[in-house]
Amino acid sequence: MAGEMSNIYNTNCPKFVTETGDNIIYPFSPPIFQSQVDNNFIQELIQEGSKLTVDKDDWRDKLAGNMKYGGSYIYKEDFILKTQPYLLSYVERFLSGIADNLGDRQLGSFLDVQVDRRQRKNGTVKLDTMWINYQNKHDFNPSHTHRGSLSFVIYCKVPQKIFEEQAVSNTQHAGKIVFQYGEQSTPLMANQYPVTPYEGLIFIFPANMNHYVPSFWIDEERITVAGNFVVV
Repeated sequence: MAGEMSNIYNTNCPKFVTETGDNIIYPFSPPIFQSQVDNNFIQELIQEGSKLTVDKDDWRDKLAGNMKYGGSYIYKEDFILKTQPYLLSYVERFLSGIADNLGDRQLGSFLDVQVDRRQRKNGTVKLDTMWINYQNKHDFNPSHTHRGSLSFVIYCKVPQKIFEEQAVSNTQHAGKIVFQYGEQSTPLMANQYPVTPYEGLIFIFPANMNHYVPSFWIDEERITVAGNFVVV
């Protein structure tokens, strides 16, 4: 009976459909876009990052990350402009997916602008900042948010060994990224989404979404590229 009743209620909210035909609806959490970037683009990010220096390009004092043993470096403006069209193609896929599944109004609310879907006159997305992170043993990012409307992270180098050694803890998240949203006021309300990343993975998410990266415990280097999009 319960399975038959579940087909009566239709919703365009994100949902899981159980084996018995029931819906588990999650209408409140913000969306996270996940895809894969081209390996040639990753190599370009790494190569350009290797040209940056502590003296001219150190970005650590602008970020929440504690990169004592590694580092964070801001890319040059000309390289940011060069990579913008490629990265915006993923943003367009993200926003089109929201509009197709949840509607134009939801898309406008998501970007905090009035959106004309046909002409996109009332809000142009622009790549504002982009930096490369070299995370080494003991480095970490505490829970934080970004500026702008959307943020992204690309995983360029991810040694799988960093996930094998874990601290004695009830949260075994070494080397992962953990997204956070809302409060956990009951056991049924999960407010964390841990992800084990891999090379080539890209996430695009609301800039004001809390997220953190715990330390890992072995002598390896994890390389990521992150940045922010603004609406102008």
